Amino acid sequence: MAFMVKGLGEKDTSWRQVMMAVCILTLGTVGNAILPIPYAFAISGAVASTLIIVGVALSNVYTCRLLLKGAACTGAPDYEHLAFAVGGFWTRTWTEVWIVLLLVGTNIGAIIQMGEAFGFAVVNQWPDAPNWLWDRSGTAAMLFFTLAIIFPLCMLPQMRRLEMVGAFGSIILWVLAGIVLFKAALDGMPALASGDFPHVSSGNLTSVSETFSLLCFAFYHQVMMMPLLSEMPRVTPEAARRSAEDLNKASAITILLTSGLTYWITGFFGASMYGATNVSDNLLENTWLPGVGTFILNLFVTLYLCISIPPIFVATNHTVKSWLRMLFPRAFGGITRPWVKRLITNLCTVLPCLGVALAVPGESGTVLSFTGATGVAMCSYILPVAFHFMLYFGKARCMRLRLDPNAAAVAGQLEAATGGDKSVSVGGGDKSVGSGTEYSNGGEGTPDFSQTLQDPLMPPGLMFRYRKPRHQLVMIGYEIVLPILVVGLGGFFSISTLILLFQPSE
Repeated sequence: MAFMVKGLGEKDTSWRQVMMAVCILTLGTVGNAILPIPYAFAISGAVASTLIIVGVALSNVYTCRLLLKGAACTGAPDYEHLAFAVGGFWTRTWTEVWIVLLLVGTNIGAIIQMGEAFGFAVVNQWPDAPNWLWDRSGTAAMLFFTLAIIFPLCMLPQMRRLEMVGAFGSIILWVLAGIVLFKAALDGMPALASGDFPHVSSGNLTSVSETFSLLCFAFYHQVMMMPLLSEMPRVTPEAARRSAEDLNKASAITILLTSGLTYWITGFFGASMYGATNVSDNLLENTWLPGVGTFILNLFVTLYLCISIPPIFVATNHTVKSWLRMLFPRAFGGITRPWVKRLITNLCTVLPCLGVALAVPGESGTVLSFTGATGVAMCSYILPVAFHFMLYFGKARCMRLRLDPNAAAVAGQLEAATGGDKSVSVGGGDKSVGSGTEYSNGGEGTPDFSQTLQDPLMPPGLMFRYRKPRHQLVMIGYEIVLPILVVGLGGFFSISTLILLFQPSE
């Protein structure tokens, strides 16, 4: 994707950035998340599930906006560096741990679902198939597809290289949603007519909490969106802000349209067809096409799951790579070839996830519910709101650093080193390079900190104003009350889901 050049097709290039991000975000977040959606709708009721999915979608649009606004104002290229700018080393470490836990849980659940889909297709179409082909919820399929398709795609240097793969995957996704819609409509939506799919609500807090958890997992865009920000144009502070604005548009389009609308169609009509009694927590285990059609559908969805997992691993590797740099400084212990670094990183992420998936086959529902109730709650609700309040009330680390007594001397040295180039600005003023963040696209879409300029005038402050002037009531409602409601709602249902998951079954 070309860089935005001022005055030369800037608007067209901006929308190309938006559509590229939409394709990748849709591919990485909708893949395995769509399979339990009919089950999530069926156990809670039509109106209740619709209200939950709308609330979750709007909450995620809001928290995505908070993260991107914070990144643009602090100059952070990703989630981890935003955490460092706000709270320092330990805040960054805490954030990285939760990001990795969320993405690893997602990867494990996706690999398990891939095996389930393939095993179900083989058993239904080929009853006499050898046991090893479908046994243990498709163990053979997990091994083959992970090593033959997922691992090679994870070796791509940037997430944005998966743009065309994302466009192809979206076609499969929309075909699946269309098949579910027409199947339910042609059969008269029997579960909705009989009441097995409640018109309003099931009235069961357990079911509502589980639905909330599954739908929260379906919108975990934040941890996919922020690594993508580091791969977008950041050659100047203004370009970085435009990239954040483009990614904000892309996240809203993805959450409300390509993801949210697809989820609602699949969930509502899938539940209308099979109801709470007969619906499976994996929609592929229900019959949607006659004869060989089910087999073909399952194979295509299995393929879609294969190509939807690599973006998640790329996002995982974004954080794990920084850990490896800390453990093995000087470029992974002297390794200079980028593909070798990617190979080492993928061996540290893909193989452990595959091993856990092989150890617990058929447990995708439990894995995804637990992931949604823990990692998603932290990364999609709690941390974005916490960072927002720290920046809004001026308590962020980058806004509290003391003035360097040698600032004037360092500033003079910097001016001499740059030849008085005014295009390289530092300090706490508007449109400055904040806390020494580099605005260039590094070799593999990550910031090149070898060229980072340490800010000589501390506190570095922000590149742009975070707290915009608003009417007092609007300010209180939008900047204070709404974030509290978002994090409170997310926390309540996440705790409820965890209690229910670990509650002994009768």
